[in-house]
Amino acid sequence: MKNLDIILNFWLGKVKLWKSYWIVGELFNSLFIIFICYMEINFYNNSILYSQLPLLNFNSFNFLNKVLFLIWSIFITVGIWRSAENYKGRIIWTVLTLIFLSYRIFSLRLLF
Repeated sequence: MKNLDIILNFWLGKVKLWKSYWIVGELFNSLFIIFICYMEINFYNNSILYSQLPLLNFNSFNFLNKVLFLIWSIFITVGIWRSAENYKGRIIWTVLTLIFLSYRIFSLRLLF
């Protein structure tokens, strides 16, 4: 039950901005991308990923992984965006966060 509360608090923006951005938006997102790459290589035999390292081209991902990545990206973007809206500190951090999140959503068009 506690894990669901943490996820719900993140979704509602009740988590501090720095935790939302750095822990979920950067750390967990990196781990999720590593997991997706692992699935691509081991389950879908997508050897194209080796030639694309260190940069990844998400166009070569399997459709299921693209959908998972899209859902994950929307989830973390909404959670971080709401945390930024609830942030009570310096306005520059809110503005920078919203600019970054706008870029993240804009770059999702490269997924399909």
